[in-house]
Amino acid sequence: MQAVADFFAFRTFVSLDVLRVVYALGAIGMPLMAWGVWLWLARFPLWNWMRGTAATAARRVVPPRWRLTGIVLFVLCFLCMELMWRMMFEFIIAYLQMRDALQWLAHGAGMH
Repeated sequence: MQAVADFFAFRTFVSLDVLRVVYALGAIGMPLMAWGVWLWLARFPLWNWMRGTAATAARRVVPPRWRLTGIVLFVLCFLCMELMWRMMFEFIIAYLQMRDALQWLAHGAGMH
């Protein structure tokens, strides 16, 4: 029971393994969720109009070079999002490792 109380009082932190699992779920889950939202939106008439008539008109107006630029920018934004997700978890893991090292030093220094 004390371990549960320590967890809720933030005296015990979540395991690094839990953080790694949450990272993997988010790194894989975010693109899958975005794809799911895309498919869900396909049920609505306005979305179908945007993908059909409006997309055809945009293809006639927007040159292929700018469409390619848009796709490249989208891919870069996606990669940056994944990189930021990774860096956020690296910072959390580094913080937990520093905290553990400082606690070890504080308890180790008191024993001498």
